[in-house]
Amino acid sequence: MLRKSGSLQRSTLRLVVHGRSGGEIPSCWLELADAVAHCRQAPVLLEALTAAEPAQTRLGFPTSEPEHEWLVPLLLLPGSHVRSDLPQIRQRLREEGTSTTLLPFLGAWPYWRDLLGRWLSSPDDGVVPSQAVVHHPVRPGPADRYLNLLATQLGCPLVPADQWEVFETEHPGYQPRPLALAPNRMSEALRQAGGSPALLEVPLVRSGLIDLLAALP
Repeated sequence: MLRKSGSLQRSTLRLVVHGRSGGEIPSCWLELADAVAHCRQAPVLLEALTAAEPAQTRLGFPTSEPEHEWLVPLLLLPGSHVRSDLPQIRQRLREEGTSTTLLPFLGAWPYWRDLLGRWLSSPDDGVVPSQAVVHHPVRPGPADRYLNLLATQLGCPLVPADQWEVFETEHPGYQPRPLALAPNRMSEALRQAGGSPALLEVPLVRSGLIDLLAALP
């Protein structure tokens, strides 16, 4: 539960995404941020972790300097970006004089995990096949423990991308579902192998995430 600001102005959202090489932000992120800005009638900033220097893309409406920013990590696993990069971004913003509150990474939000469950139970053809969620390989530690918990909550296997071919051989008939928000090499390879698209390309997930971000104070 987040405390609403006493101001009538809604807080600016700073959405932190992984991004592509050189800090490029895929168009699906720009479209989502623009939709959230229109729903909130407030600015939305996009910042890519892969940018060489801090940079932001601003969407929404011209306003005076924001009184407050929610720093929203749109990241699915508690890896090094969550543990190291995000606190550094928060500190940088505070040193710049911006009132900033860092929220937990998206994968930790109960509503998001519920949305993933709906994604798995709502196939396009109306038939639920045997499914496995495929994720980027992680090192032992917080991300590994999180994935074990997520597998229990979703009720399906979670498979590292570098082990998918072995898993597929041992468990024929499983459909791969990429745990990736924006399209990347992993999601494209799985899609060519008969899997589903990246999460932001799934209308159910995209609209659910827009609603979730638009509801922030």
